[in-house]
Amino acid sequence: MLERGFTNQNDVADFLHPDVAGLQDPFALHDMDKALETLDDVIQHEGKIVIYGDYDADGVTSASIMRLTLKKLGADPKVFIPNRFKDGYGPNMDEYKKLVADKIDLLITVDNGVSGKEQVKYLKDNDVKVIITDHHDLPDELPEADAVVHPRIPGAEYPCPYLSGAGVAFKFADALLGDDALQFADLAAIGTVADSVALKGENRVIVSEGLKRMHENNHIGLTALAKKCKLELNKVSSIDIGFKLAPRLNAIGRLDDATSAMELLTTSDQTLADDIVSETEEINNKRRSLVAEAFDQAQEQIEQQKDNGVLVLTSNDWHQGILGIVASRVVDQEHKPAMVLQYDKDQGIYKGSGRSPEGFNLFEALNAHHELFAAFGGHAQACGFSIEEPQLNQLITEVQAEPAKQAFDPHSPVEKKFDLSLDIKQLNFELIDEIGKLAPFGVGNEQPVIQFKNVHLNQKQSVGKDNSHLKAMIADATNQVSSIGFGLYQKAIDCSDELLNVYGQADVNVWAGRKNLQVMIFDFEVAPAGKVIDSLEKIYFDYRQKNLSKQLMNKFDKIVCFNPAYYEMLKRHDLSAEVIMADENCDGKNILIYDRPHKLELFEQFLNQQNPAHVAIYFHTTLTSRYLTPDLKHMKTLLKYLYSHENIRPEDMTKVAQYLQIDKNNIDFYLKVFFELNFVKMVNGFVKRAEVSKQRELIESPTYMKRLQRNDVEKILIESDFDNLLSWISEHKRQV
Repeated sequence: MLERGFTNQNDVADFLHPDVAGLQDPFALHDMDKALETLDDVIQHEGKIVIYGDYDADGVTSASIMRLTLKKLGADPKVFIPNRFKDGYGPNMDEYKKLVADKIDLLITVDNGVSGKEQVKYLKDNDVKVIITDHHDLPDELPEADAVVHPRIPGAEYPCPYLSGAGVAFKFADALLGDDALQFADLAAIGTVADSVALKGENRVIVSEGLKRMHENNHIGLTALAKKCKLELNKVSSIDIGFKLAPRLNAIGRLDDATSAMELLTTSDQTLADDIVSETEEINNKRRSLVAEAFDQAQEQIEQQKDNGVLVLTSNDWHQGILGIVASRVVDQEHKPAMVLQYDKDQGIYKGSGRSPEGFNLFEALNAHHELFAAFGGHAQACGFSIEEPQLNQLITEVQAEPAKQAFDPHSPVEKKFDLSLDIKQLNFELIDEIGKLAPFGVGNEQPVIQFKNVHLNQKQSVGKDNSHLKAMIADATNQVSSIGFGLYQKAIDCSDELLNVYGQADVNVWAGRKNLQVMIFDFEVAPAGKVIDSLEKIYFDYRQKNLSKQLMNKFDKIVCFNPAYYEMLKRHDLSAEVIMADENCDGKNILIYDRPHKLELFEQFLNQQNPAHVAIYFHTTLTSRYLTPDLKHMKTLLKYLYSHENIRPEDMTKVAQYLQIDKNNIDFYLKVFFELNFVKMVNGFVKRAEVSKQRELIESPTYMKRLQRNDVEKILIESDFDNLLSWISEHKRQV
């Protein structure tokens, strides 16, 4: 939380414990009092009311909240949800004219309206009252409506300026109904998560409270939809909204008329709800199929444009409703701005959606060429537009200069962002519970991403209908955890058995009543250490278990020794290979390292001073004991025994070792350390207590330090497997 900007203890407490007490005064929103006065006047006169919504999940939840709220007040409003293909987004003059012809008295917009200055003026000129509730970017001039309820009006900024359209509608209900409006918090939560607004401040309260309210089953249609998604309403999370509920509501508006989505969320008829849910599932499956097909077809164009900084992908056949999703997938895959267009034969024009990665402002880039578009709008990371073919050809050329203008390098490696870097052994249920306290997760409060460094993906399996998903074990030398990665199977196969850095989110998988730790993998990359090890594997060879014959040794240009005794011994063997000491030059030669250094620093020095062509590592030694690790408890026991017994000679140490049940080699080692530190001394052939003038540390004993160094050599150079040895070399060899 500190890394995410929380430094005040009260802010931390509020964040960890979102409560309805954190809901803001709805009358702090601009024109809320005027809106209620206008609505009250129309209801009192039994006027005709129409709610004008939008076709995405935020739009239909906004319209649903407004419809249900007005019904509670005794009104019977009609709801108009524009058709993406016929009406487009926002105020549509043709539809507004129909509303005037129908002699309505009040229009209430939800999740749209602030861009409709001309359309609102038309309504006002025809004696129609207008209440705008919206959250989108403000134009230079606001429409002259009776009320504009918006969280970002200059001079009347609301404490939570990033409300969604559903959030604004919920505050409208709050102003009208008070605590009774909380029954709509679940719908507001869906719109808030679906519209990717920041889950901060009041938005966090709305989503948290909405998730709690879902189990009350206030909305038959929402219950039916959750059941179809195999979700239990009392266990729904913000992640479930983002990946299961919202996409299905969005799918209706992408491929069909979104009015049915609003009907689903407001109906009290179970049969109708079930019918709409079945239809929704069919539409969502069709949406998935269309996206997958278009994304697959786009790959050839992506490859053809691999040198371009901005990808422009076109087709006559792609469905207009899925262009934005395809663009998002292309950005995720290529990390480049992407524009995906479909040629509308009826209108003779290309219609498209654009998406861009963080660091590139797509709106700014395209707005620099706004004169080429028949229609254009959007924001930094997402745009929609229409453009004729000659202008498109010109745009394709000119837009390639835009990344450089923004100092955005589309070909640079993508920096992986993560919150925690953990070893696998640190992953446990307690940690996941702690992370869960930060929920609900979403934009502005993303679920923490964990990095697992220098790991392998073992037991790789392809899963899913198209076998594109990855199931594997993330493993290091001693631990492993199961994982799943959507669409990552082929990438995992391409990485073979390389050392990786893996990025994902920790979760709990429940199967057959058993809880298991699981990592949801987002991405992985060959670890820097892995890349170095790959190069080292071409240079270093493991001869530690080989039996060296004279014939084999003579295949090398030079044989390297760290110890003079082995150097002299090999010199007597009449080898054709040149025998040298480790400090002699062997650059560019094929060498065999015969013996081990007595401390790691000597081997590290060799690595960074020599540059041989190939290195076979043998590390011969005549040492029979390994890991003579100093045991402080045994050392104290021996010292206490020596201090309390007279007439003990060095040759008596075998019996002392037997009596104290301490290895004789260790007894000899400890005794030598005691002499060096002046804990004991020899008097007339006996070991006697010495008068220590000052406190001594074990590290002051050369013998003790040599033992520690020898243990390090044993552990790293002799006992480790070859991958771990190469990993150590990669960390201690300076890279050229």
